[in-house]
Amino acid sequence: MVAPQSVTEPAKSEQWWALVGGRTAAGRAAELLAWATVIGVVLVALAPWLRDARTLGFHDWDVQTAHRYLTVLSLRHYHELPGWNPYACGGFPAWGYVEADTILVSPWLPFYLALPMGAALRVEVVGMALVGSIGAYVLAGRFTESFAARALAAALWAVNGRFGLQIAAGHTWHLAYAYMPWCLAFYEQARTPPWRAGPIAAAAGSLAMLVYAGGIYPLPHTVLALGLYAVGLAVVLRSARPLVALATVGAAGVGLAAPKLLPLLVAFKKAPRLIESTEVFDLGAFLTALTSRDQGFFARPARVPAYGWHEWGMYVGVAGVVAIVGGLVFVEGRRERALKLAGGAFLVLGFGAFHAQAPWTLLHKLPIFRSQHVPSRFHYGAMLLLAVVAAAGLGRLVAKRSLTRPWIDALAAAAVLAIGIDVALVAQKPIASAMIMIPPEVKPRPAFRVEHDPPWSYKNGSAAWVGGLEYLSMLGNVGVLNCYSAPPFEKGAKAITDPAFGGDARVDGGTASVAGWSPNRVEIEVSTPTEGAIVRYNENRDEGWRATVTPAGGASTSAVVIAGEPTLAARVPAGRSRVVLQYRPPLVGAGLAIAAITAALIAIAWDRERRRDRGLAPWSPPWAKQPAPDPAEGGDEEAAA
Repeated sequence: MVAPQSVTEPAKSEQWWALVGGRTAAGRAAELLAWATVIGVVLVALAPWLRDARTLGFHDWDVQTAHRYLTVLSLRHYHELPGWNPYACGGFPAWGYVEADTILVSPWLPFYLALPMGAALRVEVVGMALVGSIGAYVLAGRFTESFAARALAAALWAVNGRFGLQIAAGHTWHLAYAYMPWCLAFYEQARTPPWRAGPIAAAAGSLAMLVYAGGIYPLPHTVLALGLYAVGLAVVLRSARPLVALATVGAAGVGLAAPKLLPLLVAFKKAPRLIESTEVFDLGAFLTALTSRDQGFFARPARVPAYGWHEWGMYVGVAGVVAIVGGLVFVEGRRERALKLAGGAFLVLGFGAFHAQAPWTLLHKLPIFRSQHVPSRFHYGAMLLLAVVAAAGLGRLVAKRSLTRPWIDALAAAAVLAIGIDVALVAQKPIASAMIMIPPEVKPRPAFRVEHDPPWSYKNGSAAWVGGLEYLSMLGNVGVLNCYSAPPFEKGAKAITDPAFGGDARVDGGTASVAGWSPNRVEIEVSTPTEGAIVRYNENRDEGWRATVTPAGGASTSAVVIAGEPTLAARVPAGRSRVVLQYRPPLVGAGLAIAAITAALIAIAWDRERRRDRGLAPWSPPWAKQPAPDPAEGGDEEAAA
């Protein structure tokens, strides 16, 4: 049994660190093996994707590739920010959709702009896996100095079986979990007195990145984990400081994410995604999911509820299960108890609606969580939290024995590396069968048009189910109505084969033609003898669209996009005129202002800290009244100099 921390343990820990913590051959070997685990598990799990960067993924990968390509196309070809997606379902607000435009505010955007799509996708997945693995290592480092123990958290969580299955399925929102350990690590630093602007900003920025990265599940899961951990700390420490720190981080995170978050809330209010979730995951199937090596994408080693095995499998191996159970049972400590509270809650939530008063049954009634299903997704977050608890326990075991056995951390790191490679090799199985789709050569149509079904398919389209085929249609400059990548709302646009299709642009009693087009902007030349005639464009209506009408020889005036019309429509004067329809995401301006104010407040707080640390006077704005210089102190001479 691992004893709780005593008064003398910090001193012992410092003594151990001085002996083996990176300053001796044993310490350097342990650190090298730990980093071999952190990086090696990612490279092993994703090795099959690195052999050929030309192929694309099956299942949901086509849709997620299309979401990314919209950003590339908008920036590189049309030189505008991606706000509206005209290619899917008759058009929808991409910036207001959680899974769209996820690479715009992302470290991976330059790779998408510079590389072919297949290569850029692989860079993002490998990069995010490394971000998550390193994040788990850093988070565990808040609880232990042992290199082996820190690496254990990365080995059991970063690219375990759930990661392999979800990424194989094209659930790219799962990549956003990579920010979860960073949120927890920076919060742990931010809540520790004295409070500093840097850690608070880092924690808030990590939360904001969950929004920009499309973390439809990772974001609420991370917020819930932080809340449970903060409540646990407040109880065991008998202090409200953890809750105040979390409120500060949360407010700053909302402010930094506002440019994306506000349009998301507008779109979500208009088209809420409410879904039932009565799935039950029993304990026997869960243990099989953790230990069975039969983890292929189409495998089913245990009886589970609806959906494929990719929603339930999460291989960590027998050794991983032993480490997690050992941490739950034996590891003590105030912070560890708070972590176990959060991790245990996630563990129980993951078993689903097993009772009318089950935690998931009750949580599913709340906003945001009403839009979620497949509760087993909580188990991925539970694995992170409980792996850190196990790491804390392993770290204490190593620290106790390192004074007499200085190589124990290196030996433990070698064992952790073996565990991590085993986990990565199993995670590799579904990944190896995912990027198999061969795209055909697609020649773009000269003018954008809307069709009902995708006109192209992958060369080996029969090899696996592909959702939507929207990426190929985008390459061909074709919009498709038969899609599923948009939020649920009424489609007003018509396919060119629909009898009700009256042309891309039309006007009552006259002629209308498209003179200019981009995803966010349409120019229409109109000629009609009727005053107040309605010009219509074959695109779904949204409140973000605005119209400008310029009569021949006249001044431009703003026009209202008519409400109640299924497509974009505006009134025009008699004669010839030009109508410009322009899309701007609702509330994005307010979001940018909020983000700028939040960033400015953080910068001011950081500058005040920097000046205080250096013994300088606090900064004041130029218009603030300054005290007159004292000649006795040489003020005039200094001013003159």
